[in-house]
Amino acid sequence: MDGEPNYEDHPVNPWPRWNTENGYFRDYDVRKQCYRSVFAGACGVTYGHRAVWQFMNAREEAINYPDRGWMNAMDCPGAFQVGYLRKLMESRPVLDRIPDNTFILKGQGDKGNYIQAFRSADNSYAMIYLPVGKTITVNTASLQGNIIAWWFNPKDASLHKIAVPVKKDVMQFTSPTERPGNDWVIIIEDATKGF
Repeated sequence: MDGEPNYEDHPVNPWPRWNTENGYFRDYDVRKQCYRSVFAGACGVTYGHRAVWQFMNAREEAINYPDRGWMNAMDCPGAFQVGYLRKLMESRPVLDRIPDNTFILKGQGDKGNYIQAFRSADNSYAMIYLPVGKTITVNTASLQGNIIAWWFNPKDASLHKIAVPVKKDVMQFTSPTERPGNDWVIIIEDATKGF
């Protein structure tokens, strides 16, 4: 369980020297940490917003420079987007996931842009989180049967089917967008499973 990933709208600097000049964690930063944690094997994450945890309002002294009151923070993008992660994870069998980046052959990324992936124990599906949209090369040899693939958008939970004419042992996939801050999940699965 990742109990305290990046809190939305919290200053980026580590405690105790909060410095708003270095920016804030926004919904993208929250998504990145949450997806990586869950795809690496965490049983879940908690979502936090800086103004909510302190119930910041105009009558109280603020802690760590909140930029809005707690009631306005209830509708921040990250609050909804964490729910999209839950729905995605519950859309496939839950208890047989194995964190596995070994089938990513090219495009792994490093530091803040590293990719995190998992697969099912029976190799009927795999999911790969890309913090930055780009082209990746994947070893699909171990995935069973004819495959279908989808791009899942963590920002709005939309699905985009990928045309997979013929399964090959090594395949390239290019995300719908490739700008920084445009993260994606690719779902590759056995077409006969009907997930």
